[in-house]
Amino acid sequence: MPEEFIEKTNDFRNISKVANVEVKLCAELGKTKLLLKDAIEYDSGSIIPLDRNENEPIDIYVDDILIAKGKIVAIEDSYGIKIVEIIENENLKKQ
Repeated sequence: MPEEFIEKTNDFRNISKVANVEVKLCAELGKTKLLLKDAIEYDSGSIIPLDRNENEPIDIYVDDILIAKGKIVAIEDSYGIKIVEIIENENLKKQ
């Protein structure tokens, strides 16, 4: 068998050991810094500018680790995220 196939098979076996562990997924639209006095003055209808424009992909985190970039999509009466890029994280690779 090709070595790449064996490595992928071993990866799937390792993943199956932790597949039922719950993790937190977070999608971040953007960030901003502001003074507390300004935040207290916000009311319904206030607009808070963020550090990204509407066409930029959003960051997707699993347990505070950036894993992907995505864009917001409408799914009937709800929202979802379409993944547009997977982020390679050197810290998560086998050593």
